[in-house]
Amino acid sequence: MHDYSGVVVLRDVDFSIRPGEVHGLVGQNGSGKSTLIKILTGAVKPTGGTISLDGEKVAFNSPEDSQRLGVGVVHQDDQLFPDLTVAECVFGVNKRPPRRRFTRAIDRRRVDERVASALEALGIEVPPTRLIRLLAPAERKFVEIARATILEPRFLILDEATAAFEPSAARAVLDLLHRLRSRGLGILFVSHRLDEVLRISDRITVLRDGRVAGNLDRDSAGEERLVSMLVGGERDAASLRSVGPLEDNALTLKSARVAPGRPPIDIGIRRGEILGCVGLIGSGAATLVRMIGGAEPLRGSVEIDGRSERIRTPEDASRLGIGFIPEDRKGAGVVGDLSVAANMALAALPQFRGRFGGLNHRKVAAMAESYRDAMDITLPSIYAPVRTLSGGNQQKVMLARWLASGVRILAVEEPTHGVDVKGKLQIHNLLRGLAESGGSVVVASTDAREVLDLCDRIVVFRHAAVTNVIAAQDLAGDDNAERVLESLIGTGTTVKALGA
Repeated sequence: MHDYSGVVVLRDVDFSIRPGEVHGLVGQNGSGKSTLIKILTGAVKPTGGTISLDGEKVAFNSPEDSQRLGVGVVHQDDQLFPDLTVAECVFGVNKRPPRRRFTRAIDRRRVDERVASALEALGIEVPPTRLIRLLAPAERKFVEIARATILEPRFLILDEATAAFEPSAARAVLDLLHRLRSRGLGILFVSHRLDEVLRISDRITVLRDGRVAGNLDRDSAGEERLVSMLVGGERDAASLRSVGPLEDNALTLKSARVAPGRPPIDIGIRRGEILGCVGLIGSGAATLVRMIGGAEPLRGSVEIDGRSERIRTPEDASRLGIGFIPEDRKGAGVVGDLSVAANMALAALPQFRGRFGGLNHRKVAAMAESYRDAMDITLPSIYAPVRTLSGGNQQKVMLARWLASGVRILAVEEPTHGVDVKGKLQIHNLLRGLAESGGSVVVASTDAREVLDLCDRIVVFRHAAVTNVIAAQDLAGDDNAERVLESLIGTGTTVKALGA
């Protein structure tokens, strides 16, 4: 049991991890997952209940206690220093690095050799001398796992380890977890990606409202059953939109290039359409969305409603009625210390000016309350700092910001990265609502299922070039649609475009 200032966030939770198994933990944002992880890693001391190891009660009064007793952790966000080498980051957790006999200086050659041996034992092919900033996202996650396992823990906790990965990178991480399990390590796998939880877990625990909503084993689990347990049987499932012929382009790109020397891209985003851009990390899909949103200068020409325009900055995009929601919502999206209401008003400040030039706080509050209700944003007050909200609710705040500004085109990176099942459905419905009102949405997502569920057309990128344009309706009803899309993302073959 645990409470914060009298508010109970975990109640009567019985939970166990066995050696040599993967135990999946799922739950909505605010269900208590983060608090349970903090308890197991010694960051938070429970206000009730006990922790036992090998049948004996133990106390985790600090992260050092947890680590000493055999618990390792890999957090969702990178905890690495970009200008250090792989070996320096992995061995940095070891308090007794090998030293030279006479000078007592750290023996970097022996450090590199030990880390190389540890990486090889894990099946990780990353040079120990490579700088962290030169690694791909999946390789950085491998390094974090290696850092956690070099201390030989008995149990390893992974919090949203694959949240922002495209399919092939996610599979590589899951393959590594299989190898760790075979070595007898007990693994707690926390994820909103239910397909991955089902694929790798031996047992699954579902948390809802701070309680255990159910425990399932591999044979009895299924995605529909998990979703029902997560949302309490109230699944407001999204369905594929029925979209008729859409001829008018709200935005047209001509001879756009997502990387120097790569083929030009000519594509339009239609009014009332949700266009999805997919591809491996670095393929150019996210770059195109960032250029439309002004986060990167647009290389090529662009027409808005038939007029030639320039998009070099976020200010250019905003002036043209284009909003942008970045993947890094904490670092580049919301302003953490500002209130929810202030964050919602940021893109439309002229609308809320008072008589003497300042903000009309009454109008801002009325707007914020209306979006709070319409978007089902869970928060104690519209004046609460936005950093106190869950990831899904922060994403809704950024959506409200642009909707309040009257945006006509919305560019979104990873719309539901790290968002729970119910929040994902709500965000999808909000994006559909914008499209159905005549707006246009372009998204970059590494989640093939999300793109199939959300988008009307899908643009497939590989090596900074468009290889396919697919109409979502051509894949609707195909049980293998997700596999088909992943195969197009993961191969260099150009096939005949559908619905181009």
